[in-house]
Amino acid sequence: MSRRILVGAAVLAAAGAILLPSAPAQAYSACPTNTECGWLYFSDAAHTNEIGGHTTNCQGVVQSWGIQQGYSQYIQNGCGGVV
Repeated sequence: MSRRILVGAAVLAAAGAILLPSAPAQAYSACPTNTECGWLYFSDAAHTNEIGGHTTNCQGVVQSWGIQQGYSQYIQNGCGGVV
């Protein structure tokens, strides 16, 4: 009987780990017109060690790289000198 309970509990735990998301998805907003923008991620509060990012360049190309969690900083630059 206890073996059935253990097997049942293991099956439920495995199903929960598979079906439940580990973290909510991040939603990124579009950059304002004539800007490139995005988020840079750092491993420390002083923002000295960049570990990842999610940016959109002036041509509208979206790039994501590295680890996208931790300390973040929003960046926004004008395209061709226009902000």
